[in-house]
Amino acid sequence: MDAGEVETEIARVCGVLNATTARLVTLIARVLESESWQGAGIHSPSQWVAWKCGVSPARARTLVLMARRLAELPETRGAFDEGGLCEDQVAVVCRRAPAWADAEAATLARSATVVQLRRVLGSYPFADKATGDPAEPKEPDTPAEPRKVSFGTTERGTWQLSAELPADEGALVERALVAARDELFRAGEHDRAAKPVPAHVGWADAFVAMADRALSGASRPHQDRNVVLLHVGTDAEGRTNGHLHLGAGVSEGLRRFVGCDARIRPVLEAGGKAVSVGRAFRTVPGRTRIVIEERDRGCRVPGCDRSRWLQIHHVRHWEDGGETDTENLIALCHRHHRLHHLGKLGIEGNADEPDGLHFTDERGRPLDSSGRPILPGSRFAEAARDLDIPAGAWSHPTGERLDPHWIHFNERAS
Repeated sequence: MDAGEVETEIARVCGVLNATTARLVTLIARVLESESWQGAGIHSPSQWVAWKCGVSPARARTLVLMARRLAELPETRGAFDEGGLCEDQVAVVCRRAPAWADAEAATLARSATVVQLRRVLGSYPFADKATGDPAEPKEPDTPAEPRKVSFGTTERGTWQLSAELPADEGALVERALVAARDELFRAGEHDRAAKPVPAHVGWADAFVAMADRALSGASRPHQDRNVVLLHVGTDAEGRTNGHLHLGAGVSEGLRRFVGCDARIRPVLEAGGKAVSVGRAFRTVPGRTRIVIEERDRGCRVPGCDRSRWLQIHHVRHWEDGGETDTENLIALCHRHHRLHHLGKLGIEGNADEPDGLHFTDERGRPLDSSGRPILPGSRFAEAARDLDIPAGAWSHPTGERLDPHWIHFNERAS
């Protein structure tokens, strides 16, 4: 198969993929309309979609966003249904374009890359901007200004922070970063006379210095750092390892560095499990709680995406003879913990086993760990015909330079 044939086949596959995603969005729209996503322990439509479709929370929010908005964007929806626009292109239109600009936005999307489309629609001075991301219902008292911070460990094992603040608050954070960076630079200039140190001080250095200052306090010596939890022990095969609590694994060198520069609270494990305490304690000891949080990394109930402010629950209750051992302890969010004790969520099994727990609803029906897709036939076209999905080839964006200065949307008179 030569390059031309490969490109043609890719275009066909993309067309089917786009149209299939459009069909999925249509089905999600039906779920939203009927409110059939609601159930015991389901926090939001996007959580239900992430659970049933087996996608990430971020993609689930995007699918719900498109399901909510495409009804008022018929041209974009038509291009999506026939496979002419991809999911990311449609998502940008749904986030950025008002309903009156639907036809022109859909035409632009057919020839623009996702980056170009995001740049043009994001900066265009629409009089009535789209609402941004209506994937989740907003509380009545939600402020109009964007104000959010998110952080966590990435798939690469690094730690990532994203923040969006009103301009005045952002300026305050920026000023603090500048001050921290200036202080580091001045300290480097002082030390450079005695020993060579890097002349460049980056914003990442300033950010870490801000955090260190907040935790350490100005009058506290540098060696007295805030406590860092480091899991040190052996895995199931007896190999020594180390990783930060609820974080990524650390190399031997980084583990030694952290051990030199921070006060460590070691969490000792054998085979990935903490030492059990049986019925000696009803309240879960601190070190055991740390191990449970690390093992579960969030609420264990299928479909739940909560990973903070968790509560530790005895699978077999203490009053019924349950022990305070890791196999009998799981992490639950407040909502699911409450539902269980109200008799609306059943939990049984061994929590130390990856698939050792069994959850049931209030009627005793099992809760699957995730959605179970039905595998298609051997060819995409056959699967598309079975689902009544167009199988036309997709035409990729031109990739040419796009000057936003020449883009204008014509608002029709109502």
